[in-house]
Amino acid sequence: QTKQKIRKMARDIYEHYFEVAQATPRGIVADLANIVIKVDTAIKKQAKSNSSSEWKEVLRSALTDLSELLHEESNVSAYELNSSGLIQCFLKLFGSATSQDKTMKVQKKAAKLHAARLAIIKEALPTATTIALVKKLLSVLETIEKLPVYLYDSSNGGYGLQILTKRLRFRLERGPGETGLIDRTGRALKMEPLATVRQLERYLLKMVAKQWYDFERSSFNFIKKLEETPVSFNYQSDFDSEGLIYWIGTNGRTVPDWVNPAQYGLVVVTSSEGRNLPYGKLEDILSRDSNALNCHTNDDRRAWFAIDLGVWIHPKAYTMRHARGYGRSAVRSWQLQGSKDGVNWVILSEHSNDERLGEPGSTATWTIDGETSGQGFRHVRIQQMGKNASAQTHYL
Repeated sequence: QTKQKIRKMARDIYEHYFEVAQATPRGIVADLANIVIKVDTAIKKQAKSNSSSEWKEVLRSALTDLSELLHEESNVSAYELNSSGLIQCFLKLFGSATSQDKTMKVQKKAAKLHAARLAIIKEALPTATTIALVKKLLSVLETIEKLPVYLYDSSNGGYGLQILTKRLRFRLERGPGETGLIDRTGRALKMEPLATVRQLERYLLKMVAKQWYDFERSSFNFIKKLEETPVSFNYQSDFDSEGLIYWIGTNGRTVPDWVNPAQYGLVVVTSSEGRNLPYGKLEDILSRDSNALNCHTNDDRRAWFAIDLGVWIHPKAYTMRHARGYGRSAVRSWQLQGSKDGVNWVILSEHSNDERLGEPGSTATWTIDGETSGQGFRHVRIQQMGKNASAQTHYL
């Protein structure tokens, strides 16, 4: 009975609010359509009389409206820009000769009209709007980027890759409890690639070409930099690009894409569970994914995770993130320990009933007091020292 009430309530909300919103396009879409109409009108008026000031005023008005729309980057989405017809309209606006007649007279006239339009564009379109427009056009290209489809006729009469060119047929069915179908006649169906060509290219390149972490350790840029001079890191915010793990994973900030150092043997992660965790992988504790991963030890009162950094460090601060799971399993009492040999450990920071980590995915950073003498430490370890937030278990 409760489910039926919720279903009815959801249906009422949809019919009274969301269905109306879907049927009525955003005001931005209507504004883009008006800009397209103005630009088309200006081009047609110019073709009739280039010396007339009317087409210039219409074009200025359209460009002014566009500047106002693009003033805020979030106002217009790439999809709205693409579906409005503005891109096709701008191709005509910025293009020159559109006639099939290639005589010198026609070409000169087209070049003259083109130059007149460009003069108005330079005058009426601010630099900031131009930059914003270019960024939007790039995002449009990224969303409509397609892989080339090659057609091959197979000798056995099969379809081969030709199957990819066939039209897709959709069958709409009413779900349980539905009373009707929404009319999508004349609406555009947006389909986005699961991956862009550039993403596939980079992924495949990693499979066939050696990456920087595939070579000898002595060739790594972050090792060479450390051999030349000590490197300092200054904490700015949780999961910033100012930490040692980020620095190692970007080869001393010489490559754009971060890789998990533990995944490629740049650092070594160990735990009280040995090589296999009951949930997740050892390298997951160093993940920088936007969504926290779920990885933890068994319910062990002496559970620990250790990292062999492969370099010597004088730690000043460290950041931890609670895994994707339950808030009641968040760590509360622990020690951050340091070691030179991975056998003998000293306490760098100790916490008792510390509640800064709570909800799944929450982060916190702690400063480390005191100076580290000599080389510093090569190994660091998180040692469980008490029960979790649930006051019942010792998962780490």
